[in-house]
Amino acid sequence: MQFVIASHNQDKIKELQQILRVRKNDAIQYTELVEKKHFPSEGNRSYTENASRKALFISKFLPEQLVIADDSGLTLTSQPEILGVRTARDLVAYPTPREYAQHIIELVQGKDRSFKMETVLACAYQGKILKVARGILEGEIARTERGTAGEGFSRILIPGGSRKTLAQMTFDESYPYLTRARAAEELDRFLKEDHN
Repeated sequence: MQFVIASHNQDKIKELQQILRVRKNDAIQYTELVEKKHFPSEGNRSYTENASRKALFISKFLPEQLVIADDSGLTLTSQPEILGVRTARDLVAYPTPREYAQHIIELVQGKDRSFKMETVLACAYQGKILKVARGILEGEIARTERGTAGEGFSRILIPGGSRKTLAQMTFDESYPYLTRARAAEELDRFLKEDHN
């Protein structure tokens, strides 16, 4: 299957392409098919609403394509009132991956270090949402940034049951933990098995 990714974030697009290839799917950025659009602004209520809004928006222009969009966020057990659905907006004052990773480490200093990372992947076709898939990862925030196989969150997130951060793992090692991979697997199963 070929998916069209409704995003302008090149890192996100590359990761989704790599993830989707694992299950023999292809993905291209929507701008390969139509000119760049200005997405509707994201809300603070739900990942599902934000991902669905982006997928439906691009599906209007590309109704015969499987359009996917995601929304992700990090929730800290010790700081439940911040981040979550607002993660990107709450971290806008920390523009580089290193700055926001350091900020997260400081937020949990001397506190409960557990986290929940969540991704919702919405797939639209002909202007309707076909499926909303979810990937969740729980674990703890590392005390220092570790690893070179990624930046930002991947250098500080230690999945439950592991001692390594995601950035200390190879792609094959980290794949089962990646929230986008978990969501993409659910979507792929739905489209190939349940939906046919």
